Amino acid sequence: MRRLCIAVACLACARPAPLPSPTIAAVAAPPPDTVQLVIAGTTDVHGWLRGWDYFANAPDSTRGLTRVATIMDSVRAANPDRVVLVDAGDDLQGTAITSIALRDSLQSNPIIQAMNALRYDAAVIGNHEFNYGLSYLHRAVAQATFPMLVANVFRPNGARPYMSSAVVTRAGARVAIIGATTPGSMIWDRDKLLGRVEVRDILPTVRASVSDARAQGANVVVVVLHSGLDGPSSYDTVATGVASENVAARVAREVPGIDLVVFGHSHRELPDTTIGGALVQQPRNFAGSVSIATLTLVREGSRVRVAAKRGHVIRARGHAEQEAMLALTENAHERAQTHVAEALGTTPVAWRADSARVMDTPIIDFVLEVQRRVAKTDLSSTSAFNLNAGFGPGPITRADIAELYPYENNRLRAVRITGRQLRDYLEFSARYFRAGAPRDSLIDPSIPGFNFDIVSGVEYVIDITKPIGARITSLARNGEPVRDADTFTMALNDYRQSGGGGYAMLQGAPVVHDEGRLIRELLVDEVRRAGTLRPTDYFQRNWRIAPDSMAAAAYRSMRRLPFDRPRVVAPANP
Repeated sequence: MRRLCIAVACLACARPAPLPSPTIAAVAAPPPDTVQLVIAGTTDVHGWLRGWDYFANAPDSTRGLTRVATIMDSVRAANPDRVVLVDAGDDLQGTAITSIALRDSLQSNPIIQAMNALRYDAAVIGNHEFNYGLSYLHRAVAQATFPMLVANVFRPNGARPYMSSAVVTRAGARVAIIGATTPGSMIWDRDKLLGRVEVRDILPTVRASVSDARAQGANVVVVVLHSGLDGPSSYDTVATGVASENVAARVAREVPGIDLVVFGHSHRELPDTTIGGALVQQPRNFAGSVSIATLTLVREGSRVRVAAKRGHVIRARGHAEQEAMLALTENAHERAQTHVAEALGTTPVAWRADSARVMDTPIIDFVLEVQRRVAKTDLSSTSAFNLNAGFGPGPITRADIAELYPYENNRLRAVRITGRQLRDYLEFSARYFRAGAPRDSLIDPSIPGFNFDIVSGVEYVIDITKPIGARITSLARNGEPVRDADTFTMALNDYRQSGGGGYAMLQGAPVVHDEGRLIRELLVDEVRRAGTLRPTDYFQRNWRIAPDSMAAAAYRSMRRLPFDRPRVVAPANP
């Protein structure tokens, strides 16, 4: 579709945007019976209030609500009283800023403060909003001056604990905003939600809400979803009975009466697509862009209808950070910098995670061994979450630990599994590598890197030339082949233990350890205890890719993926 240019006489920018993008220009005056309505959207902000990377302790020119604020100033100036701003969820978790907010739970939440200042009209409750428990979420909802929506969450008695929709009036039109979120939270945060609330299937609740909104006289209906566009869920919907997490396209196609769908959750960007008559958009995560939908409204007597829809995105890169938002977030920013800079210990050598998904590395073994020791298990499992993670040489800080293990809410558990379950687990993990692919595309881009798990305590070989499901060509413990009937205890995080990522073979595995301890804090404690970290204290080579020549090819293939590209040029050699 053609992109629409929305306009202003001048845009407060530090410099021209280096990437070609639509300018923010004033919309030409429409005929007397028409008006242009602008719906702006963000999603998956994950605590990116400012253009600052707390892992690297350096500025980031591509992200931040401070830049979104500058963009919105211009959009609103160009379209007075004709702008609606929405967010598709996952805002309260993700950076050192959100860690500070969690520790100061009785204070004003800095993310909510910033969103209040941005004058959001509504936001959806994303799955990560449930990470810290309902009490924390409810405090955030109470502090927000905008409604936080979710139509498909219910209490056991059938009541809704949150607003399902909101109505705003712009340019004489009644605009209904309906929100819904992924049911996957019933797996990922099951312990926090079970018996308290239930996240139900998105489609029927949105269908009912849209019908109600139209019946109550809404001229425009905007559905804001924390749900991927389409494709399979990261969990087994059949075994768990939990509805799909990726239904934005189905909502647009199957629910009549929707003008615009703004969605998030999958950390992609979709500027301008039409599905089933609805305009569908996804802005970039981490406040990396703002989606702009321009709806042409035509007034016909007492009736207002949407006559045309166009969309594009405005990238944050190149836009100045708004001074007022910088001032508002300065205290939280300074405290976050101090928090992540805390030195926990030291190391005399460099540890790198850049090659951790293609070869055994000491830095991942550090995580695995800490989990195994604490849970007192035979085996331990984790993902290489961030290929940019690394230690030393020199001080090891909280920022280093957070970069290595970004999910601060993951808790340590252990399960008892059979040899058959272990083999199935490793085979499922090995899907990360594509079957029969050329050497320059060995990594399957549809499988997130954080769903490739690494296990310690057994010796195994992944032959990526074999078909999916038959790649674990060698599996032994202490030199003895693992049999299907063997049993082991395995340490892992609560997300994976609950089946997150589609690891359905763990369904029903007895839990043998669950003290509720946060894995990131266990790693912090270990660095403090050790004082000086040495790879030899943790590293034991126990797995490899076969043939040997394929590891380097897989690494080169991995580096081409935009979401897994490490900063360093060559793999570390442990």
